[in-house]
Amino acid sequence: MPFDKDMVVPYTAVAFLLGNVMNTLSSWLEDFFFFTWGGKPSVRLLEGNGIWKVRFYCSEEAKALLIAEGKPNACNDELFSIAMRYANSQKDPRVEDFNTAYAFARVLLTTVFIGSAVLIVRNYMDWRYYAILIPILFTVWLRCKQRNYYYAREILTVYLKMKTT
Repeated sequence: MPFDKDMVVPYTAVAFLLGNVMNTLSSWLEDFFFFTWGGKPSVRLLEGNGIWKVRFYCSEEAKALLIAEGKPNACNDELFSIAMRYANSQKDPRVEDFNTAYAFARVLLTTVFIGSAVLIVRNYMDWRYYAILIPILFTVWLRCKQRNYYYAREILTVYLKMKTT
């Protein structure tokens, strides 16, 4: 399709709409992504499990403080929501930056996932599509996972900082 400078506003509107749709789809696919990552990063960090790139060494301390504030039999997801409430009440641009980076990575993962599926279905006999798209999909998947771990760690770090100072 040739570019038409008079169509910049409609192009922008369509791009905005598609971006919003992809953001919605990525939000709906989040539980699937958590499944492929071996669990929700926030829960895994509270359990003391990190990934090779992101560790949270104060999980026991954070969990003890969160349990003291919440119900004694609260699940890790509920405990993390308490930490989020504290972290989001602060005007800390780091938390917002980590959240934005994760949301962008999640949308990018969803876009690459859907685009790869469409391209592979249409060109299933051509090995070059597999050779290019699968490594790209894995890279974006891994980076999105890391971004979510960074975000969850930042939430817990801010919570600990608030509770211990």
